[in-house]
Amino acid sequence: MTSTVAYEQTESVATITLDDGKVNVLSPAMQQNLNEALDLAEKAGSDGEVKAVVLAGNSRVFSAGFDLSVFNSGDAAAALGMLSGGFELSIRLLSFPVPVIMAATGPAIAMGSFLMLSGDHRIGSPSSRCQANEVAIGMVLPISAIEIMRNRLTRSAFQRAVTMAEVFVGADAVTAGWLDEIVEDGNVLARAHDVASAAAAGLHVKAHRASKLKARKDAIAAIQAGIDGLPAEFAAS
Repeated sequence: MTSTVAYEQTESVATITLDDGKVNVLSPAMQQNLNEALDLAEKAGSDGEVKAVVLAGNSRVFSAGFDLSVFNSGDAAAALGMLSGGFELSIRLLSFPVPVIMAATGPAIAMGSFLMLSGDHRIGSPSSRCQANEVAIGMVLPISAIEIMRNRLTRSAFQRAVTMAEVFVGADAVTAGWLDEIVEDGNVLARAHDVASAAAAGLHVKAHRASKLKARKDAIAAIQAGIDGLPAEFAAS
């Protein structure tokens, strides 16, 4: 579809692959490309052609998070726009019309890990690594990021993720709530497609979306409030 995001449909499953040839930073351009792919999936979903989505990274990484060069550019508006766009993507995934299966084809770091937490079912391997590394690199976690983690992580893992930048790997990532299951290395994408195909065949799409919107109503509102408050939060950081 683009040089950084691929879109493919097989039967009723759409596969969206992030691949910038490096570590899939969620730059403004990558966010735009991902949104365009989601637009295609949503349109196909409204037509009844797509009933589940797989979102994957490349063979090196799922995503290493925001593009730090934008933060370091001195362009406050661009940095704020990138932050807002990333968290808006999380809300979009949390409320997407069809099931979204996340394939942790490599590490999910910072905003990449928050996207991972925004899927309906998340699959990794024994070597899959998830981390909110902000406090380790001198950044204060935005409220929206905290609310995304609060929604999916266990209470203990949530505290360690926020305050200690703890790395969660494999089975520990499942226990903590970053992932839902692990399979052998190299089988993540195939398993994601199996889960997506089963969801496409077995779920009532409208009931799926209505139910997850009810379940996630408070979390989505809290994430959106964080987005709305980003200008003040960003200016104070």
